[in-house]
Amino acid sequence: MKNPVYLVLKHTDGSSRNIIIEPVLNHNLTDTGVYKIYKTSVDNESTLFTEELEIDETQASLPDNDNPDYLGTIHFLANHKHWDYNGDLLSKNEQQQIAVFLQQQV
Repeated sequence: MKNPVYLVLKHTDGSSRNIIIEPVLNHNLTDTGVYKIYKTSVDNESTLFTEELEIDETQASLPDNDNPDYLGTIHFLANHKHWDYNGDLLSKNEQQQIAVFLQQQV
């Protein structure tokens, strides 16, 4: 996978959570097996058009750990069979849904 994708995570209570999965690519633009997870603007309760921009072309990018939309990373090992989640904002069920989705992409 080379491009970010959107995924809707389903919860047992019928609710859902929209996320963006962004692959981390190496210098050859190939998939490294590491994926950054972000919440989408659908889940962002801030008023985007009335707040000052966090990032613009003249400033450095906001580090992931300072980004309120950053939910962590999933790292696959052993040909996408085993995975590890680095973060504390996604439930086990959400992590599993992301892992299954990503395994279907390779």
